[in-house]
Amino acid sequence: LRDGLGVPVPVGTPDAFLQLPEDPLGDLVSRYARSHGPFTTAEVAARLGLGEAVARQTLQRLAHRGRVLDGEFRPSGSGTEWCDAEVLRKLRRRSLARLRQEIEPVSHDAVARFLPTWQRVGGSLRGVDEVVAAIDQLAGCPVPASALEPLVLAARVRDYEPSMLDELTASGEVIWTGHAPLPGSDGWVSLHLADQAHLTLPEVEGDEPDGLQRAVLDALDPGGAWFFRQLADRVGSTSDADLSSALWELTWKGLVTNDTLAPLRALVRSGTPSHRTRRTPPRLGRTTGGRMPVRTGPPETAGRWALLPDRDGDPTRRAHARAEHLLERHGVVTRGAVPLEEVLGAG
Repeated sequence: LRDGLGVPVPVGTPDAFLQLPEDPLGDLVSRYARSHGPFTTAEVAARLGLGEAVARQTLQRLAHRGRVLDGEFRPSGSGTEWCDAEVLRKLRRRSLARLRQEIEPVSHDAVARFLPTWQRVGGSLRGVDEVVAAIDQLAGCPVPASALEPLVLAARVRDYEPSMLDELTASGEVIWTGHAPLPGSDGWVSLHLADQAHLTLPEVEGDEPDGLQRAVLDALDPGGAWFFRQLADRVGSTSDADLSSALWELTWKGLVTNDTLAPLRALVRSGTPSHRTRRTPPRLGRTTGGRMPVRTGPPETAGRWALLPDRDGDPTRRAHARAEHLLERHGVVTRGAVPLEEVLGAG
């Protein structure tokens, strides 16, 4: 106090306390810093009765020695603040400890209750617009085709009807793609919003198409969408079975799509799907024989076929979009959920 602020020393003070320190003002400011959290230059100047310029020079001298640190530490603070180095370390340790308490693992039961609520399972949504909202959350997530509508979309949209999804695909708002076939005329498929499809579509994998598959891709390459018979004329195919097989092989490779899910539904009904659902008994008609020939092609090739849009070539943008969709879909992303999403490197 005597050497830093000019305070008179009481008579009789032992000589041991009268030795001249190297930086008396710096020691006073440092003592203030050790007993306070982040503070401003004006606060320490007012407390010690110093001019702000003198206090600032002293703090800068202490910062050069590593005894205090400067920055913007408090959320409500403005301008440069100062804090003792050890005090700041203690604050960080205590803040981290509190944050760790807030993110402590919960029980499996708590996670099981959280996820259906987060994904609004239970039929709280209604209408076509809410189908879009459900697809936005599920964009890029592969599910079995046999479960997509009866078990996934119908569980989220109370009044869901297949015509709602067909309306969205026919208008170009939603795109569907195959990932891989499953036993029993089933397969992994995913839905995508058209304006985000270049980021959410899966990478193309598998063997290079050749033969009839290559001819189909060449026919679709100029653009547009084609009905089965139009496509057969363009590639010169005379076998419905061969062309249908080529289209579905390209679908499972993630190369072509259709403007309706009618062919996917027909394919699932033609065999033994992975997920059985209760079917409505068909109405009795005048004919009781086998399936009548269809002039437009087999039921599993209905609608118009087209190439899927190109994927974004920037892996960083795709990875960023994938991370955002994982968080939007799961709320809390667990280690077990990531491999199920076919994320590269998740294993």
